[in-house]
Amino acid sequence: MNIFRLVPYLIAAILVSGCATLDKSECREADWQMIGLEDGAKGHPLTYIGNHRKACSEYGVKPDLDQYRVGHQIGLTQFCTPDNGFKQGRAGRDYNNVCPAKLAGQFLAGYDTGLELHELKSEIDHKLRDARTAKTEKGQLEEKLQNIETMLVSGVMSASDRRALLDEFKDMQTRHATLAVYITDLELGSARLQGEYDVLNSSHGYY
Repeated sequence: MNIFRLVPYLIAAILVSGCATLDKSECREADWQMIGLEDGAKGHPLTYIGNHRKACSEYGVKPDLDQYRVGHQIGLTQFCTPDNGFKQGRAGRDYNNVCPAKLAGQFLAGYDTGLELHELKSEIDHKLRDARTAKTEKGQLEEKLQNIETMLVSGVMSASDRRALLDEFKDMQTRHATLAVYITDLELGSARLQGEYDVLNSSHGYY
């Protein structure tokens, strides 16, 4: 048998098994209250049971929505805490409005603070990354400028070539100066944001 003919089927089987939330034995032995609790504690919405319904339909098993809902509500009390809200926000995770009204306020207080830190960190990293890229280009320009200076000093070229080389030299000098200002702005900006990050990070009170 040609094994290469089986590759598409093997890949499809892996993808299907990877998408299923529960396997055959888990579906048939399911404690739907416990499954609901685990899903709620992970911040999954109540509609997540639809994934289990799809996974278990292949084995003729139908989830117990009432038991799942009871467990899910208990799980949400574990998920919808201020500290977990902070953790979710700081990791940049989306919030799916799963917390009940009585818990949403405390969760969102932590989430908003964590998300602000996440966004500050992302902006700092973005500026520092741009600064590194600009420094690399600036260093390459410095090498080229030095090479052109050497060529101009040697004097072994026609007048038209010298003019063209001088024009290129001036353009590079302008770009070099622009990059220097850009790098300074990026570094100052990242330092300012880092200060904001440090103040917020030391005063939020979440864990």
